[in-house]
Amino acid sequence: MKIIQSIIFVALLANIGLAQSFNSEHFTIEKLGKGVYAAISKTGGYAICNSGIIDLGDETLVFDCFISPLAAEDLKKAAEELTGNEVKYVVNSHFHNDHIRGNQVFADAEIISTKRTAELIEETEPEELEWEAKVIDDRIETTKQKLAEETDPLKLEELKMWMGYYQAIKESQGNYIITLPNVFMKDTLIITGSEREAILFTDGKGHTESDIVLWLPEEKILFAADILFVDHHPWLGDGFPEDWISYLQDLKKLNAKSIVPGHGPLGSNKDMDEVIKYINTINGIVDNAIETNLTEEELRDTEIPAEFKDWWFGKFFVPNIVNLYDLKTGND
Repeated sequence: MKIIQSIIFVALLANIGLAQSFNSEHFTIEKLGKGVYAAISKTGGYAICNSGIIDLGDETLVFDCFISPLAAEDLKKAAEELTGNEVKYVVNSHFHNDHIRGNQVFADAEIISTKRTAELIEETEPEELEWEAKVIDDRIETTKQKLAEETDPLKLEELKMWMGYYQAIKESQGNYIITLPNVFMKDTLIITGSEREAILFTDGKGHTESDIVLWLPEEKILFAADILFVDHHPWLGDGFPEDWISYLQDLKKLNAKSIVPGHGPLGSNKDMDEVIKYINTINGIVDNAIETNLTEEELRDTEIPAEFKDWWFGKFFVPNIVNLYDLKTGND
């Protein structure tokens, strides 16, 4: 009897541990509810963005799949071990490399995106790969030098993240295969499993020309991808500021209990307000520059506003204001 009890106890411990953690150098697992997990990228790892794992009952859905196939291999293992099911669905929220290059690891799954996102992957990835091949070694060496010289702990941590980004790209050169989505959705796609319903929907333009988010209505959990950045400068270079603000305002109406952003820790509606404030601030800086006849070079000297100084991805700030300036003045 004691032996049987011991076996049961060990099995229970194993299940508890399995449900709560999966060890990877690329991401940490945060359990958001029964069968629902966020894979949060680790500083220095090869994930770069955040991902989601959803147990639908008899099959598993993965939302976004990292920049590195190596990190995606860990994601696939985590998804299958945590849910006990094979990954049937993978969602590409948008076309940026850090969210789609793990596709090749899930080649047997249904890879879901909008038609426009698939077109953008096909259009931009060859050019991106060609550019990376030219610059990646220099980026790694420059970042190594900065790491050796930096003394600010916050800046040091972000440099480690960028080193992981560049090394992920370098590591996958020669092994990466552009793998396009094979299932396309328009406005909404509802996937119903035996355990839960997952709703994929898009408001269209926002961070890019086409952005998908994932909503779990029963648990009130939202996977927002890059429509939401938490404590990070959002990349506006491929974005549409007014549409992005409208998208965020619509998502706020869901009153989600948990929100998984594309980058940063778990967020809330308050963090959506912060991104809206950021976009409005960028708009204001650019409008003022145009009104006062600042040149683009003068605009580049603009300092990051105090409320965003400690946010990661500070290198995005100047391109954000310059891109919007060019858009508004017709220089692009």
